[in-house]
Amino acid sequence: MLVVGSDHAGFALKERIKPGLKKMGFDIEDLGPKKFDKNDDYPVFAAAVAKQVRRREGGRGILICRSGNGMAIAANKFSGIRAALAWNEKSASLASLEGNSNILVLPALFVNSARALKIIKIWLSTSFRRIPRYRRRLGQIARIENYN
Repeated sequence: MLVVGSDHAGFALKERIKPGLKKMGFDIEDLGPKKFDKNDDYPVFAAAVAKQVRRREGGRGILICRSGNGMAIAANKFSGIRAALAWNEKSASLASLEGNSNILVLPALFVNSARALKIIKIWLSTSFRRIPRYRRRLGQIARIENYN
Protein backbone atom coordinates (compact mmCIF):
# COMPACT_ATOMS: atom_id res chain seq x y z
CA MET A 1 0.00 0.00 0.00
CA LEU A 2 1.31 3.40 -0.99
CA VAL A 3 -0.03 6.45 0.80
CA VAL A 4 -0.10 9.58 -1.38
CA GLY A 5 -0.84 13.23 -0.83
CA SER A 6 -0.21 16.60 -2.40
CA ASP A 7 -1.03 20.24 -2.15
CA HIS A 8 -2.66 22.33 -4.88
CA ALA A 9 0.62 22.64 -6.80
CA GLY A 10 1.12 18.88 -6.80
CA PHE A 11 -2.50 17.89 -7.32
CA ALA A 12 -2.37 17.43 -11.10
CA LEU A 13 0.79 15.32 -10.94
CA LYS A 14 -0.68 13.18 -8.14
CA GLU A 15 -3.77 12.50 -10.22
CA ARG A 16 -1.70 11.69 -13.33
CA ILE A 17 0.58 9.17 -11.58
CA LYS A 18 -2.12 7.23 -9.70
CA PRO A 19 -3.14 5.12 -12.73
CA GLY A 20 0.52 4.31 -13.41
CA LEU A 21 1.04 3.22 -9.81
CA LYS A 22 -2.03 0.99 -9.99
CA LYS A 23 -0.73 -0.45 -13.26
CA MET A 24 2.53 -1.30 -11.44
CA GLY A 25 0.40 -3.28 -8.99
CA PHE A 26 0.24 -0.92 -6.04
CA ASP A 27 -2.81 -0.27 -3.91
CA ILE A 28 -3.05 3.45 -3.24
CA GLU A 29 -4.50 5.33 -0.32
CA ASP A 30 -4.99 8.92 -1.42
CA LEU A 31 -5.08 11.23 1.59
CA GLY A 32 -5.89 14.25 -0.47
CA PRO A 33 -6.74 16.59 -1.61
CA LYS A 34 -9.65 14.95 -3.40
CA LYS A 35 -10.20 18.00 -5.62
CA PHE A 36 -8.12 20.98 -6.64
CA ASP A 37 -8.23 23.87 -4.19
CA LYS A 38 -5.75 26.69 -4.76
CA ASN A 39 -6.00 27.63 -1.07
CA ASP A 40 -4.98 24.31 0.47
CA ASP A 41 -1.79 24.10 2.51
CA TYR A 42 0.91 21.45 2.16
CA PRO A 43 1.54 20.89 5.92
CA VAL A 44 -1.95 19.39 6.32
CA PHE A 45 -1.31 16.72 3.68
CA ALA A 46 2.30 16.11 4.71
CA ALA A 47 1.10 15.44 8.26
CA ALA A 48 -1.65 13.07 7.12
CA VAL A 49 0.73 11.01 4.98
CA ALA A 50 3.50 10.99 7.60
CA LYS A 51 1.11 9.78 10.31
CA GLN A 52 -0.24 7.01 8.11
CA VAL A 53 3.23 5.86 7.00
CA ARG A 54 4.38 5.82 10.62
CA ARG A 55 1.39 3.65 11.64
CA ARG A 56 2.25 0.89 9.20
CA GLU A 57 5.23 -1.43 9.56
CA GLY A 58 7.28 -0.82 6.43
CA GLY A 59 4.88 1.91 5.33
CA ARG A 60 5.79 4.03 2.33
CA GLY A 61 4.35 7.28 1.08
CA ILE A 62 4.62 9.81 -1.71
CA LEU A 63 4.14 13.54 -1.29
CA ILE A 64 4.02 16.13 -4.05
CA CYS A 65 4.20 19.91 -3.97
CA ARG A 66 5.65 22.62 -6.21
CA SER A 67 9.34 22.39 -5.22
CA GLY A 68 9.11 19.40 -2.90
CA ASN A 69 10.83 21.35 -0.15
CA GLY A 70 7.76 22.25 1.88
CA MET A 71 6.43 18.70 1.97
CA ALA A 72 9.86 17.32 2.92
CA ILE A 73 10.30 19.84 5.71
CA ALA A 74 6.82 19.22 7.12
CA ALA A 75 6.93 15.42 6.88
CA ASN A 76 10.35 15.24 8.50
CA LYS A 77 8.95 16.84 11.66
CA PHE A 78 7.43 13.44 12.51
CA SER A 79 9.51 10.97 14.47
CA GLY A 80 10.39 7.92 12.38
CA ILE A 81 9.79 9.66 9.08
CA ARG A 82 12.61 9.96 6.59
CA ALA A 83 11.16 12.01 3.74
CA ALA A 84 13.52 12.47 0.82
CA LEU A 85 13.19 14.87 -2.08
CA ALA A 86 13.99 13.24 -5.43
CA TRP A 87 14.02 14.91 -8.83
CA ASN A 88 15.72 12.15 -10.83
CA GLU A 89 16.38 8.44 -10.70
CA LYS A 90 19.80 8.77 -9.01
CA SER A 91 18.49 10.93 -6.17
CA ALA A 92 15.64 8.42 -5.66
CA SER A 93 18.02 5.48 -5.59
CA LEU A 94 20.28 7.14 -3.01
CA ALA A 95 17.28 8.10 -0.88
CA SER A 96 16.51 4.39 -0.45
CA LEU A 97 20.00 2.94 -0.64
CA GLU A 98 21.67 5.23 1.89
CA GLY A 99 18.83 6.98 3.71
CA ASN A 100 16.22 4.23 3.99
CA SER A 101 13.59 6.85 3.22
CA ASN A 102 9.98 5.94 3.82
CA ILE A 103 8.45 8.95 2.07
CA LEU A 104 9.39 10.09 -1.40
CA VAL A 105 8.80 13.76 -2.11
CA LEU A 106 8.40 14.85 -5.72
CA PRO A 107 8.73 18.42 -7.05
CA ALA A 108 5.85 18.97 -9.49
CA LEU A 109 7.61 21.99 -10.96
CA PHE A 110 10.55 19.88 -12.13
CA VAL A 111 9.17 16.43 -13.05
CA ASN A 112 6.42 15.30 -15.39
CA SER A 113 4.33 12.19 -14.83
CA ALA A 114 6.55 9.90 -16.90
CA ARG A 115 9.66 10.98 -15.00
CA ALA A 116 7.80 10.79 -11.69
CA LEU A 117 6.81 7.17 -12.33
CA LYS A 118 10.41 6.28 -13.20
CA ILE A 119 11.62 7.96 -10.02
CA ILE A 120 9.01 6.13 -7.94
CA LYS A 121 9.85 2.76 -9.51
CA ILE A 122 13.56 3.22 -8.73
CA TRP A 123 12.82 4.41 -5.19
CA LEU A 124 10.55 1.46 -4.45
CA SER A 125 12.85 -1.14 -6.01
CA THR A 126 16.05 0.02 -4.30
CA SER A 127 16.75 -1.59 -0.94
CA PHE A 128 18.49 0.04 1.97
CA ARG A 129 22.15 -0.97 2.07
CA ARG A 130 22.60 -2.06 5.67
CA ILE A 131 26.25 -1.18 5.95
CA PRO A 132 27.51 0.07 9.29
CA ARG A 133 27.97 3.74 8.40
CA TYR A 134 24.43 4.10 7.01
CA ARG A 135 22.93 2.31 10.01
CA ARG A 136 25.02 4.46 12.35
CA ARG A 137 23.78 7.65 10.68
CA LEU A 138 20.15 6.58 10.89
CA GLY A 139 20.71 5.81 14.56
CA GLN A 140 22.08 9.30 15.05
CA ILE A 141 18.98 10.75 13.40
CA ALA A 142 16.74 8.64 15.65
CA ARG A 143 18.57 9.94 18.73
CA ILE A 144 18.11 13.52 17.54
CA GLU A 145 14.38 12.85 17.15
CA ASN A 146 14.18 11.39 20.64
CA TYR A 147 16.01 14.21 22.39
CA ASN A 148 14.64 17.27 20.64
